[in-house]
Amino acid sequence: MPRSAPDPRKTARLVRRARKGDVVAFGRLYDQHVDRVYAFVRSRTASAHDAEDVTATVFLKAWESIGSYDDRGLPFSAWLFRIARNAAVDEHRRNVRLPMPVEDLTTDDAAEGADVSVIAQVETARLRRAVGQLTEEQASVIALRFWWDMSLKETADVLGKNENAVKALQHRATRTLARLLEEDGSDEH
Repeated sequence: MPRSAPDPRKTARLVRRARKGDVVAFGRLYDQHVDRVYAFVRSRTASAHDAEDVTATVFLKAWESIGSYDDRGLPFSAWLFRIARNAAVDEHRRNVRLPMPVEDLTTDDAAEGADVSVIAQVETARLRRAVGQLTEEQASVIALRFWWDMSLKETADVLGKNENAVKALQHRATRTLARLLEEDGSDEH
């Protein structure tokens, strides 16, 4: 599971430095955000290898355009997510692979034990199948709201929608996920 969100004040300082061409500051931004970007990209690509390539592209694009970054009251992660979302869509269009799997959310086998690991892998596979059947917008809302812990306003700004539209998308996505997971669970019995 991606690590928690970084301290916004520290991120803002790093962004200011990176905008001035500070490679070390951008490297720290990379370290803060790479796991979350990879997790999202992995949720929309067919393989870990593709996700690694797209994640590298995201950070290359971010570095190339960091000088024009303007926070407009949104966190840096929202800007970075928009780049990641566009890159994942571009990758999907190039490869046209369906369904698009979600991030492997497996636990640490050594820490959790073999039984928990097996259960987590089964649940991850079920979740992967279910999220792969959502629309691009629904999957993005799930990623932003639940994996990236973004607010409704932040999610709306990233997706270019109003908050009510995001609420409706989230509601439809969670209902669809629940139905798909229930159907998948009943198929196993």
